[in-house]
Amino acid sequence: MNTIGVRRSALIVGSAVLMGIIAGLLWWQLAEPGRWQMRDVGVALTEEASRGQFQVVVVFTAVGALVSLVWSVGICVVSRGSGWLLVVVIIAGSVLASLIAWRVGALLGPPPPESVRGLAIGETVPDELMIDAVAPFVVWPIAALVGVLLVSWGLHGRDEDETPYARDTGATTAPVTDTRS
Repeated sequence: MNTIGVRRSALIVGSAVLMGIIAGLLWWQLAEPGRWQMRDVGVALTEEASRGQFQVVVVFTAVGALVSLVWSVGICVVSRGSGWLLVVVIIAGSVLASLIAWRVGALLGPPPPESVRGLAIGETVPDELMIDAVAPFVVWPIAALVGVLLVSWGLHGRDEDETPYARDTGATTAPVTDTRS
């Protein structure tokens, strides 16, 4: 049968939620946000520290690509023969995981620098973990689809149930003889 089923879909979505939590924890641990410095006019992001903002996005994207790829390969191997609907569920799961990872990282990460009180001039405070673009979230489902593609290529021609032309029907053919003189 070429359907996913409600139970298998629920397990895939549940694993996507778990993947999002794990990815959020990884992002929180690996990202090194920029640091804001307290000045007489308030907190300011220095040019050197602004690289930290970019690094936070790069780490989120890299973690997302890696976990989405591994997750989708695992789901595809476990769910062989589920059909094209599996692709839709994998895309939805990876998008869900990216949103969960983003929220987990943001909740565990530092608060917005403007909200920190009692800083003396010259002291620094880390920036919050934030993603301010759509592209990092798009990488997650793309990496998941690459995983689907890799599994599909790897299983191509190996699954006799899905290639009816490769089945042995047990029929025999008569020997071919040359009747030309």
